[in-house]
Amino acid sequence: MIYGILLESCRYGVREVYGHETWKRIVQEMNFEHESFTTLGRYDESLIEKISQTLADILHEGDPDLYMQFFGESFVKFFTNYGYDKILRVAGRHFRDFLHSIDQLHDSTRFSFPKMKSPLFHVTEEDDNGAILHYKSKRRGFQRYIVGQLKECALRFFKEEIFVRIQDDISTNEYSHIVFRVDFDNYMARSIERRLMQGLKLPDLTGATFFKIFPFAILLDPQMRIFHMGRSIRNVFPADTVLIGRFLEDVFRLIRPDILLEYNKVLSYGRHIVFVIESKVPLHTNSSTYAKKFGSNNSLIRLKGQMKLITAWNMIAFLCHPMHVLTPYLIFL
Repeated sequence: MIYGILLESCRYGVREVYGHETWKRIVQEMNFEHESFTTLGRYDESLIEKISQTLADILHEGDPDLYMQFFGESFVKFFTNYGYDKILRVAGRHFRDFLHSIDQLHDSTRFSFPKMKSPLFHVTEEDDNGAILHYKSKRRGFQRYIVGQLKECALRFFKEEIFVRIQDDISTNEYSHIVFRVDFDNYMARSIERRLMQGLKLPDLTGATFFKIFPFAILLDPQMRIFHMGRSIRNVFPADTVLIGRFLEDVFRLIRPDILLEYNKVLSYGRHIVFVIESKVPLHTNSSTYAKKFGSNNSLIRLKGQMKLITAWNMIAFLCHPMHVLTPYLIFL
């Protein structure tokens, strides 16, 4: 299912470029009850592809893929009318910053669209001429839609013409997994990063100070076993619950991203991807009570953050915070 805002953006694009009469023909051909859609309503995700096919049939030019890309561009234009362009504009100064931030940008809209099944975007390689971008989703047939979104975002927010091609399709029966090669001028952004990193020397941090700064952090060894936990997250569980030394997946389930909880896999995704985990073992009685009182619907706790490699320790630190809880509950922890 998709939110109506995607279909409304299709209507917007057709009316802007091909006229209101063309949209009325689409409505008639597809037997829609109304000419517009409810922005927060839920609709069959296949409708965008069907509208693309219908538009191609009506105009007798181009193919459905062309109009899927057109609708991707239209969505970005329509999206800005709702003020969401402010979110995109703070992604960074350069287009590469935007590519690295797409997953976090999706996460920032979850309160407006709580049932959204957001896809996963992940940059795996970079050079001075562009980047390799992985797109993973439960939805099928949206790769050209994504191309349109990327091109329009680059042009609208970064004044940059980019070239996007599908380099590989490694989809499975469970999900679409498309590898894009995105060509753009990446030299300046990488040069700035290299200059910033040259000679950068920060003072060492003790473990005690680290966990004061990140009281919900979870430290994981190369076998993905819990090596240490911050005081606040430890207090969520009963004192007699053994946590240290257990595999992370025995204590928490991974909600997102949809990957295997393997050390190297987590490292490859960890730099820019938002991770969400949920407790599997019972919480402390007081924690459950406070969770229910201050914003959680049940006796579980969800943690959101990023996985960072701590080179000096040869471990991954999950730098996180609780989701869906209010300030009094955080004070309690």
